[in-house]
Amino acid sequence: MTKPTGGVFAVPTTPFGTDGAQNIEALTTRVTEVLETGVAGILCLGATGEALALSDEEREAQIRAVVDAAGDRASVVVGCMAYTPERMSRHIANAQAAGADAVMITPPFYGGLEPDTAAAALHSVMTDSPLPVMVYNNPHSTGTDLLPEHLATLADTGRLWSVKETSGEASRVRELRAELGEDVEVFVGADGIALEGFVQGASGWVAASAWLLPEACQRLWGHARDGNWAAAVELWHGLSAALAQIEDNPAFISLIKQALSRRSIEQGPVRPPLPTADSQALETLLATITALEKGD
Repeated sequence: MTKPTGGVFAVPTTPFGTDGAQNIEALTTRVTEVLETGVAGILCLGATGEALALSDEEREAQIRAVVDAAGDRASVVVGCMAYTPERMSRHIANAQAAGADAVMITPPFYGGLEPDTAAAALHSVMTDSPLPVMVYNNPHSTGTDLLPEHLATLADTGRLWSVKETSGEASRVRELRAELGEDVEVFVGADGIALEGFVQGASGWVAASAWLLPEACQRLWGHARDGNWAAAVELWHGLSAALAQIEDNPAFISLIKQALSRRSIEQGPVRPPLPTADSQALETLLATITALEKGD
């Protein structure tokens, strides 16, 4: 079983046409554009991709399209979040059949499980997984914070490829590195603290912002990877303003889609009941991106 590497993994939105169906052509066109910036992979069917609003048929169509568009240029990871372990396992099997390189799972959303219980549920899924697994620690959505010692119990499955860390705890990436060693990749999952995570030894970045701003995100990671911290900090001063506007907006998925529609490829709306970003937030973000690209 070959595991993907670290680096930047861009998280796509799901574009929809005027008829409400997902627009596969728009999706794959953007995959090609993003991969041209040198990112390591694409992580589709996450929250940013409105995965929970898609049917099983739409999921399969999207996975196959992204795998075909990526080819051998980058790894494709598929979000397989579900409420029950059985459904997670079905999603994983479907992802493998569609050609994915790895999958991402979380404890059940809103389950509020004790960490030991959540880790045990994930352990059973991972033991049976035919693909490498990224465990997404997202306590804000799941109600469960998987600490490094909980995640370490998953290593004996042989499937723990990586952790996407989004708790926001200041020293968590360093703690994960200390507990899990170098055999498990640790990805920053909260865009607003990406640079802090890189300083602590993160081996990559799973970023919704890299779908909108792939060149800048890839450049930041490259500076950090190469130890060019002065250049990283200089870039971060401009990039972090845009990331904060995205991350702090409850309608961040809509905001990314609207900004991308203006800058590149029409994305269509979000599916109800997700909120729609207002025009002021959009114009402010676009102005910030323009300033970033001009070097102001």
